[in-house]
Amino acid sequence: MAFETVDVQVAGPSYQSRSRPVSSQATINFYQQFDESGKEPFIIHSWPGQDLVGSVAGRDRGQHVMSGIRYRIAGSTLYEIKSDGTHTDRGTILGSSRCIIADDGTNMFIVNAGNVQQYNASTTTLSSVTDADIVGSIAVAFLNNQFIYTKPDLFIISDVGDGSTASGLNAAQAESQPDDLVRAYVFDGIANMMGTATNEPWWNDGTNTPPFSRIDAQITSIGLAALHSVASNDDFMYWLGDDRQVYQGTNSSRERITSIGVAHALESYTTVSDAVAWTMTLEGQNFYVLNFPVENVTWVLNESLGKNGWFQLSGDTEGGRYNSTSYSYVNGEHFLADLSNGNYYQLNLNTFTNNGETIHRTRTMSSIHGGMIGHRGKRVKMSRFELIMEMGVGTITGQGENPRVMAEASYDGGKSFDPIGWARIGRLGETNIRAEWWNLESFYDLIIRITTSDPVDYTIISGAIDLKLAGR
Repeated sequence: MAFETVDVQVAGPSYQSRSRPVSSQATINFYQQFDESGKEPFIIHSWPGQDLVGSVAGRDRGQHVMSGIRYRIAGSTLYEIKSDGTHTDRGTILGSSRCIIADDGTNMFIVNAGNVQQYNASTTTLSSVTDADIVGSIAVAFLNNQFIYTKPDLFIISDVGDGSTASGLNAAQAESQPDDLVRAYVFDGIANMMGTATNEPWWNDGTNTPPFSRIDAQITSIGLAALHSVASNDDFMYWLGDDRQVYQGTNSSRERITSIGVAHALESYTTVSDAVAWTMTLEGQNFYVLNFPVENVTWVLNESLGKNGWFQLSGDTEGGRYNSTSYSYVNGEHFLADLSNGNYYQLNLNTFTNNGETIHRTRTMSSIHGGMIGHRGKRVKMSRFELIMEMGVGTITGQGENPRVMAEASYDGGKSFDPIGWARIGRLGETNIRAEWWNLESFYDLIIRITTSDPVDYTIISGAIDLKLAGR
């Protein structure tokens, strides 16, 4: 019987079933997207690298953009960041927790673990807020010229045009369920009062005391598991729910967006309360990045692919979490702050290292089996595997001049992998070669893992494998 060439879809999400033989897919430092050319359903690209643009002392505690100017908190210092990456000290931030920041265009209010401070950009002064109704807040948001401060038992609305003062009369409780309030988060003109077990939307009616009314028809029994896991773009808000599922929502709808495989991973974590998230748009695609520092893992959702859009980012060669936990976007450029040190990076599509450090990229594919040639459950033999990708992408000199891809094979459902070997993908302009591996193994079920580390731009389109029946 002759070998039959079968198409293999290489692109896909990270998906880990409780049973590895069922599914053991992984996409790390690659991301999948629709193939707009229509040749394949999906392709995968390299996630951008990082260029160092500045460094200060201290761990990342958050970033914010006010009136087109970037600010960040590293260690105990608030910095204003110039366009060239220069950091200017703007004062000392109290506490040590991660900060939540809101602004009115001139005044920026910074909250962490009960500490509330105000930075005035006109006078470049940083001061503590002393109003007893505001002190002790754990979060802040801004809506209709008023700041909304969150406390565990209630929320406080500031005076109009002055985020440093508030009346005790302008306070209310989220009362649909007797759960603690975690954070007031504003999305699309609605203040979402997110508790440990519920989400109550409130709108600014301007007539009551406080001038907000609850929208009873839109209350949901979905809480917030991590204070800093909430993020939004123009279309959706995202958060980690109290059931450890990620939700995508508007002010009138909520949808669980985690796949079964991602849900399995999240439910296995010991700690999720420290999760930190942001949203970003890259080449017209929206992403939700969810970082778990204690669990040392980072999950990312490509919004356009829904539940099939999950992949992982790793900032080191050992497979740990992504190195950054806050993000800002100014003048068409993406900026990241490192959690572990004071480094400040620009995300760059034309950079293929993280501040000079190697990026290991991995794609573990779905299983290959006899059913692909009409013999489900039968042993098959392979003779050749080909990765169809952009070739001739080598660098001019140095590492990556002659880039290669490693392929490994698992015959036990992804529990262990054996090397198949390396394949060249072409020096710069060398486009007439093929990434092929030759192997005469037989199997019932095969999982192929590809790994790259050269600093070049990888675009993987699809694959092909030559198979034939090998008997029982």
